[in-house]
Amino acid sequence: MTYVRNPRFVVIGADSAIGSALMRRLRVDAIATVGSTRRASLGSREHFSLDLEDDLSMFELPGCDVLVLAAAMTRLADCRANAAAAHRINVEAPVQIAESALRRGGFVIFLSTNQVFDGSRAGFRSDEAVHPCSVYGKLKAEAEKRLCSLGDQVAIVRLSKTIGPHLRLFQDWQESLVAVRQIEAFTDLVMAPVSIDKVAAGIEAIGMVRAGGVWHLGGRQDISYFEVACHLAGRLGLAQSLVRAASAAAKGIPAEERPPHTALAPGDVDEVIGFKISDALCELNIGLGFETWSPPSNNIVRSA
Repeated sequence: MTYVRNPRFVVIGADSAIGSALMRRLRVDAIATVGSTRRASLGSREHFSLDLEDDLSMFELPGCDVLVLAAAMTRLADCRANAAAAHRINVEAPVQIAESALRRGGFVIFLSTNQVFDGSRAGFRSDEAVHPCSVYGKLKAEAEKRLCSLGDQVAIVRLSKTIGPHLRLFQDWQESLVAVRQIEAFTDLVMAPVSIDKVAAGIEAIGMVRAGGVWHLGGRQDISYFEVACHLAGRLGLAQSLVRAASAAAKGIPAEERPPHTALAPGDVDEVIGFKISDALCELNIGLGFETWSPPSNNIVRSA
């Protein structure tokens, strides 16, 4: 690992949930950053226009020390329904942009997913062979393989369910619960939550020290959506009886998109990023705004 003083970051997908959180984190640390957006940049000094579905043969990547590939088609149903567009956005375009950055000496961070594993058990290690089941997982696994072949200046960062204010489902749940309306939540669909603030800080740290390889920056503990909804009701001081159990299978969600486990083994990522991912309820509390968190003062970003 090497440390670059005063690096310049470029974030592809700066208006995505993780991309925007990372942009905010980098600004707090006074790190030079620009990011792409599918919306018109309106002459912004911090943004440039880019759509990964477009022909990128004439696209010129801004100069950067660290490139973060945060843009993706992430909805599993969309990937199933729009195979060609999903392959373009999740595989072809990221690899093409990464090659451009690497040719100019940049370091590349690609955001991947726990769905590169089949979820048959919890705690898959970063050095284990992938075996995806969902279309989304298969696309991410293909992109990982192609990017890893480009050399040691590439970091694959696998994430699980990232929790933050961007999640419309949780916003709807909270609005309904506060209005004392019953909500439904799946008992047969699980997540391994990790707060978006920790994800952003972790990506920043990996980029600052140019830590190549495969890293697991995901939740360590599975919890069902039903348990999450009950926890939310409890934190709001409301009766958990407002949460009604429902079945994802009965709603038509394919088996390959509801694995029994999603938690990842951390490996030694804690040493690289300078802090730990906590248990599921703690990560939920941070992500949902019930608790605050910021990187520790001895975080590697600040001490390197």
